[in-house]
Amino acid sequence: MSSIGIGLYGTGIAADNHAYAIAKSRKFSLVSVADDKHTLAQSFSKRHHIDRCHGDLEYLLEDSSVDIVLLTSPFPFNSKIFPFVAETGRSVIIETPLAPSVKEAERIIEKAEEEGIFLFPVSQMVSDPLVSRLSSLIKEGRLGEIKEYSLSWSFPSPVKRWMSIWGEEGGIKEKSLFLFSASPAFDLIYYLFEEERVTAFREKEDSVEVVFERGSLSVSDGYDGFSFHIKSDKFDLIGRNGKLISSIGEERIDGFDKETIKTPFSPLTFWYDSVYSALESGVWPREKYMATLKGLELINQTEKFLV
Repeated sequence: MSSIGIGLYGTGIAADNHAYAIAKSRKFSLVSVADDKHTLAQSFSKRHHIDRCHGDLEYLLEDSSVDIVLLTSPFPFNSKIFPFVAETGRSVIIETPLAPSVKEAERIIEKAEEEGIFLFPVSQMVSDPLVSRLSSLIKEGRLGEIKEYSLSWSFPSPVKRWMSIWGEEGGIKEKSLFLFSASPAFDLIYYLFEEERVTAFREKEDSVEVVFERGSLSVSDGYDGFSFHIKSDKFDLIGRNGKLISSIGEERIDGFDKETIKTPFSPLTFWYDSVYSALESGVWPREKYMATLKGLELINQTEKFLV
């Protein structure tokens, strides 16, 4: 069976992670790349051994080898770019956040439905098997009542590079961009705990802390990856980068202990492997949009605390 050709637009750090993950896939292949800065597209195509290279999205969309378009361009441009892609009838893989506001993100989803195309928003953490298992257990009530949680998201932030590209011309401040760079963690808050709202915001020396009704999210610029600590009336769970480190509780849940649940993921690159595994399975229900929309709503709530 011939592979499904993916054409990538935008060559930032996420693009490299997608390329490495696609190279491992049995179903997909990266066949074409485009960037408005042609030199970046050229260096990217050479780095990942891609035959077709373009300096404009229009040429990528004219490329007959492209079955699916992967958008890894800066998210503020998505609402302008997406309609042109959707009108070609191609399915779209798109990095989260979908847009700077919930209203713009909803327009992207509506456009996808209007054109009858498959839209796959990339929220790496929602694709993580450990997180999916946690979500199921929480929603089934098997962990009991969630009393408290703390999440930590620490990755090299692209904010400085984003600012150098468009500064504040798009009306987005540097502090807001820092929050948007942690969008997968905000998606995760809704995915695991559903109807939470922001109650406070604290700026620290090397990080920010967003406080919710039952828990908190710490965001910093670094290399520690993702970790969580969830306390319920039955369990005390600690995990880091796709592995359950500690599980203390009144009872044992079948199939849920640190020997069987841990997954071979580490920050960034390997989480994209799980994204393409999810795509290969063909199971990605429309409800998955809710995590990206609610995560974006939480970011917009947090922005109100910024001065």
